[in-house]
Amino acid sequence: MSARGQDGPDAADAAIKRWDGLRLVGQRDFPGIAQSVGAARKWVLELLDGHATAEALETLELLVSEVVTNAVLHSDSARPGGLVTVRVGLGDSLIHIEVIDAGSATSAPAIRTTDDDSLSGRGLSWVNLLASTWGSSQTEETGGTVWFQLGQSPSHQDTIPPPSR
Repeated sequence: MSARGQDGPDAADAAIKRWDGLRLVGQRDFPGIAQSVGAARKWVLELLDGHATAEALETLELLVSEVVTNAVLHSDSARPGGLVTVRVGLGDSLIHIEVIDAGSATSAPAIRTTDDDSLSGRGLSWVNLLASTWGSSQTEETGGTVWFQLGQSPSHQDTIPPPSR
């Protein structure tokens, strides 16, 4: 199941609804540069190590890389001083990831059609395929957000890590 992007005042309501029942366990800002992709991926994996299945961590490794890469390449966060924020939430057997960037006046997150010879353009296709649900929004006030959720077994739900920054 996947969600479509939302713009405007409904985006704030949608953000509140998607966090319902979730607990924020970490939030961190990264510079809007290519090196931040690996740093964000490592941070998420370390934050959730021991609190998610090995399969979920493997999937997160790919999806966080793809979404942070898109934020760095396709948003105004790549401008000098730009930031990409990653938020991690847990709850109700779900892992929730949000990647927030400065947005863009010229592009919005979208699944692209690719062929076997394409060297890029598969990031959101992977998110659509592997995440339980996902979506995106873009507003002038908050910039762009791409979020996704992965299901995990309830046994890993019991040990939610403390909030970190």
